[in-house]
Amino acid sequence: MLKPVRVIDPHRLQSIALVGVGGTGGYVLQQLARLLYGLKEQRTSTPDVLLIDGDTVEEKNLLRQYFLPQDIGKNKASVLAERYARAYGLPISAYPHYLTRETSLDDLAIQNGSVVVACVDNGSTRRILHEKLSQLNHIVSIDSGNSAVTLPEHPEHLDRYQLAHLKNSGWEGQVVVGVRSQGQTVLPFPGEVFPDLMEEDQLPTEVSCGEVSVSNPQRLMTNLMAATTVMMILHTLLADGTILHHRTFFEARRGWMRSDAAVEQMLEVSV
Repeated sequence: MLKPVRVIDPHRLQSIALVGVGGTGGYVLQQLARLLYGLKEQRTSTPDVLLIDGDTVEEKNLLRQYFLPQDIGKNKASVLAERYARAYGLPISAYPHYLTRETSLDDLAIQNGSVVVACVDNGSTRRILHEKLSQLNHIVSIDSGNSAVTLPEHPEHLDRYQLAHLKNSGWEGQVVVGVRSQGQTVLPFPGEVFPDLMEEDQLPTEVSCGEVSVSNPQRLMTNLMAATTVMMILHTLLADGTILHHRTFFEARRGWMRSDAAVEQMLEVSV
């Protein structure tokens, strides 16, 4: 039987930041809004939700993200913040910019006691987020990551081995929870568990439109399973302030999932 680890008082939680509202983040937001709407009936207040993303909606996003044709050309975070705030009567706002090293936590209203969910697809943004959150004394950091489809250099000339590799790629992912309390690490941050997640690459602000258009695509079912895993964590966290799992690995095509208990990881770091 899993033993829960209490990390916050959910009745005093003031803010949740969702970094990245594309494939996985958009699905997280939909379910998070429904969860907060349900909790609102039981509590005097709900936490503010801030959506952080500098990306704009493109036609290709309509296939697997929660956008409509009339959203094309608009900022993703702004579109979804307005839509879900209106639909559920929740305090949801947008920071329509990418994270950079110059971004301050004050700009994001991230403070001690906040919950931060990262659904980003580059190591540089993860590193920036890791460094900034490590400065806080009390923070819960949830990171979702998944592999993309590996595209061949010459897709018009695929042999059967390349085709098999293509079909087998883009299904895996993981979600990791990190917690700092009273200035001490209770559960190691995602970047400490998997340092390669923070390998330096180009920030979204440094990538040209041409490079973005040819980037490796992600699978719909992989994004959905990543979001479901994040919500599995957020549900217990927002309902009673506890964490059950420190890290969860999944494979979307086979419907496979394995989690490591948070309490076991706490014992490893002698908390």
